[in-house]
Amino acid sequence: MTRAPRQPKAVASGATPRRQISCHPGRSEGSPANGASCALPQEIPRYARDDMRAICDHPARRPACLALLIALLMTLAAPALAQPLLVDLSRPRVSITSAFRGADVLVFGAIDGPGDVVITVSGASTRQTVLRKERVFGLWVNAGRQAFDDVPAYYAIAATRPLEEILPPGGVPGTPVTLEERLESVRAVDAQRRRPLDLTDFRQGLVAAKRREGLFPDTVNTITLVGSRLFRVELRFPSRLPVGDYEVRAYVFRDGQAVAAVSRPLVVSKAGFSARVSEAAHEAAPVYGATAIALALAIGWLAGVAARRL
Repeated sequence: MTRAPRQPKAVASGATPRRQISCHPGRSEGSPANGASCALPQEIPRYARDDMRAICDHPARRPACLALLIALLMTLAAPALAQPLLVDLSRPRVSITSAFRGADVLVFGAIDGPGDVVITVSGASTRQTVLRKERVFGLWVNAGRQAFDDVPAYYAIAATRPLEEILPPGGVPGTPVTLEERLESVRAVDAQRRRPLDLTDFRQGLVAAKRREGLFPDTVNTITLVGSRLFRVELRFPSRLPVGDYEVRAYVFRDGQAVAAVSRPLVVSKAGFSARVSEAAHEAAPVYGATAIALALAIGWLAGVAARRL
């Protein structure tokens, strides 16, 4: 039987006829089929790449974009995660320049199940000296001083809920979380030479001075939970942040017990012109001192010359 030839379909006037494109399994990519190319897309379309680049290249959106990407990867890889706690920082270093007005650091991560997350940020331990001032004949004078060792340069806390709802009464032995627990390790220098009441006053003065400078925040930052596994919190550091090596430590608490803990380092250092001046003052103190004196004399001489001419 002879098959009748297939008649072409009628196309409305002005319309563009559709081209039928078929890809055959045996045909290599890019070989023509029915007069058309059968190439498969090999990468993300350019407009999609441009949109993603526009979102992630903006400095203000970069930490959030990074956190979203990491959170997505951890969600996709959740069955393979064996660690009970994962945590990371949006930036491992805070650079202090002459125009430094504080910094924001995003802390994010994931836990392997329900629980509360507590994060502590502790600065390098240093010796701090507290001065006691008294009014004598209408003038404020230093009436005493007390030095303390192992004082954190900075200490802040973040939690998913109020600490009294997470921690048992009296805290968790071996896991200092609150500021009071952290300061228990602070030692007074030559404590035997003072009365206990005086030491208490000096300790309270130390904490009060740190709070005024914003180095011991009295509020607990709120950690945001996304579902029951992902978390994030943005920490704000003050403009008077001391330089040094900081530790960001995250805990997972369940039923009042710490079941996991992970720490990440955070470096706070000077940068730019202020960093070079600081290095010169420490590494070449005689030269730095002589230069400062010479500059002071030169400025004074120039000021005198200008005053005589006016």
